[in-house]
Amino acid sequence: MAKTIDISGKLTNERPVLKLGEGKEYPIDNRKNTVLALQEIMQEPAGSDLEKAEKVLALVLGQDAADEVNKSDLSFEDYQTVFVAALAGATGEDYEVVEKRFRATKQTI
Repeated sequence: MAKTIDISGKLTNERPVLKLGEGKEYPIDNRKNTVLALQEIMQEPAGSDLEKAEKVLALVLGQDAADEVNKSDLSFEDYQTVFVAALAGATGEDYEVVEKRFRATKQTI
């Protein structure tokens, strides 16, 4: 008889949540196809880094949440923090790991 490897207990359909403050919580889409689309956006040769960041936020947070973030009066540094947190949630990596990689590439959005 073939060996059965049961991973059903390891699979979840839980989504991380980005919390920006009291009452400002946004579920992050961390599905495989979303992350692949995110990677494609980041590798596009055309478009500014800011345009790419806006596309990524719309993809992983949803357009309404991205619009709310984009219309808020965040400092540029805080906007980068939101972007890095959204990437971390989507990819399942720790915030600090993504932030270090982001800063190391000296990207600005």
